Amino acid sequence: MRDRLVQALGALTLLVGCNGALFRFDVSDADTIAVDRGTVLEALVSDLGFDFLDADLEVSQALANQGVAPGDVDGVYFTDLTLTVVDPTGADLAFIDSLEFFVSGDGLPEQRVAWLDDFPAGVGAVALNLEDVDLTDYVVGESMDFRTRVAGHRPSQDTAIEAAFTLEIGATRQGACNQLKKDDGGT
Repeated sequence: MRDRLVQALGALTLLVGCNGALFRFDVSDADTIAVDRGTVLEALVSDLGFDFLDADLEVSQALANQGVAPGDVDGVYFTDLTLTVVDPTGADLAFIDSLEFFVSGDGLPEQRVAWLDDFPAGVGAVALNLEDVDLTDYVVGESMDFRTRVAGHRPSQDTAIEAAFTLEIGATRQGACNQLKKDDGGT
């Protein structure tokens, strides 16, 4: 009896969630890219090559793991996007002057989701400023692509940078019910 009461309270908690979403979960991923050192003839960086092609797979898998169908998604937002130099140790990101991340999808407008214009010398990790962009239509659409716009110069040595992100995904009442059924063994 006590277990059923705890389950009922859990279900009630899910059903009275805030902001129209009854439960939220995070999806995190990271990609590491190599930025080749510059030569005397190279002036500007046009694209560092940050590639979030796995974002579609990560989000799709996370939705499936939570028992959430695309129609159950109620809000997808970046909560974190950071860049960290992973090699060589002690290197910084000062070779970047500005960086912007954009999202696009089939039939959807391209939107800026993150940016930063300050990469001080001696700093090897930065958190980007995030735009308040709901990515739901991109996540549930046919495809979701990210691209970067970068101004700066190539580093003086080969540099590996990790771009890590966290998305917060909200689910509707139906998604919450699906999650409860999944947690209860489908009954």
